[in-house]
Amino acid sequence: MTLSLAYLGPTGTNSETAALAYSDWLTSSRQVQSTLCPYPSIALALKSVTQGEVAQAVVPIENSIEGSVTVVLDTLWQSNNLQVHHELTIPIFHGLLSYASSLEKIKTVYSHPQGLAQCQKWLENFLPQVQLIPTKSTTEGIKFLQDDPTAAAVSSPRAAELYQV
Repeated sequence: MTLSLAYLGPTGTNSETAALAYSDWLTSSRQVQSTLCPYPSIALALKSVTQGEVAQAVVPIENSIEGSVTVVLDTLWQSNNLQVHHELTIPIFHGLLSYASSLEKIKTVYSHPQGLAQCQKWLENFLPQVQLIPTKSTTEGIKFLQDDPTAAAVSSPRAAELYQV
């Protein structure tokens, strides 16, 4: 049996890391294989379950720094078709990715609003003058880095490896 799992994509997001961990758990404990399906937003990942496109979604419900992820809680409350099947706690790590030669050269930082908020104190201390630009995921901002040496992205170490930044 193969189970399809929606998550906030693209490849390299913390949501994908959680989906991979959940997929491993399914394989080892329930002997169920899974296919990961990236979606451009958490809301669309959840909607894909209610519309029968996928069997389940792996989404963040809360984090220790920013608290509840309201889009998930609101969608769970509003939908009769969604229910929590399993809880997974994973550590989240962020890195500042850039082709800039120094912190002083960075003028913009891209990331998901949760990533920016989770790194707010660091950004205020080390990059107080930069423009923070929200993206749909922590990985999405990486696409702006190649053509702009003054840009940076708050993303996962796994994304740094995958996209060679």
